Amino acid sequence: MLIACVGALAALGFQEASAAPEVQANKPAAGSNEPCAASGLANKPWLTLSEARCLMVALVNRDRATMGLPPVELDLGPSTIAGQRHAEDMASHGYLGHWGTDGSTPEQRYNQAGGADMVLENASCLTDEAPRPVDPTPKIAASQVALAESMFFNEVPPNDGHRKNILRRFHKRLGVGVAQFVPASNEIAVPCFSQEFIDAYGSYAPIPATIAVGQSIHVEGMLTAPAHVAGVGLARVPLPAPVSVPELNRRRSYPVPPPYQMYWPPGYVTPVPLRIQGEGFAIDVPVSDRGQPGLYELSIWAKLPGEADFVIVSLRTMRAE
Repeated sequence: MLIACVGALAALGFQEASAAPEVQANKPAAGSNEPCAASGLANKPWLTLSEARCLMVALVNRDRATMGLPPVELDLGPSTIAGQRHAEDMASHGYLGHWGTDGSTPEQRYNQAGGADMVLENASCLTDEAPRPVDPTPKIAASQVALAESMFFNEVPPNDGHRKNILRRFHKRLGVGVAQFVPASNEIAVPCFSQEFIDAYGSYAPIPATIAVGQSIHVEGMLTAPAHVAGVGLARVPLPAPVSVPELNRRRSYPVPPPYQMYWPPGYVTPVPLRIQGEGFAIDVPVSDRGQPGLYELSIWAKLPGEADFVIVSLRTMRAE
């Protein structure tokens, strides 16, 4: 019997080899924010991929409204493209987690799809580790969409990372990945979901996808209200490498890597001062954590109303060897 499971998402608090053939993602139509006509979808027995995404967003906004939070908009751009890639990866290999079989992380997939903001992911899938083809035109049960959101939202402390993610006040957009395998004659198809919550509070000059260790990069951008720029950080994790499906099922929460170096405006102790003019900022920084290769992560930190601590509003990756 196949059981849909959910993985725990770590809070943004710094606490914490060859794969089966890659499945071509069911790419959503290009676009940015998209209004959803979700009325009546919960009462339909079967949904298309587009309808399943709309219903998921409607359910998320219903749950956010219970806490007086503003709605998020469906983003059919980078977040849904990245989420669809991950949902299909999970469905085709039978695992649940935030790493991909290629070793990718949520922010890396979002960056590769063209995103530059902060992304926080919820994921739901089966965990039987059986390879199966992904159905390119699935019929998704509306009840399964509702079940996934219910499992996320009704978590209880201390294992309530998905719920906390749904209820982060400053989320603005949501990308939704939906994938379902082609079942064998003795199986029932189970959909896999990813929710990619986006904190979009600025525009940023491009950075290189690959660099040499020690190379300096120019970082520049402009934040929008109510965010006010606070600092720039650099973190490093090992270079991505393929991960076995059993190992992916052992991993659950995904901790955002803590910076090894922060850069602050003048007046703070900082190796290089961050130049700020209005809500615009710029800095040139060397990319080197003691000369080590890795996947370097550039974070933009901001002050948001009501938040006691600075928060990340942009997280981008660079491969350095």
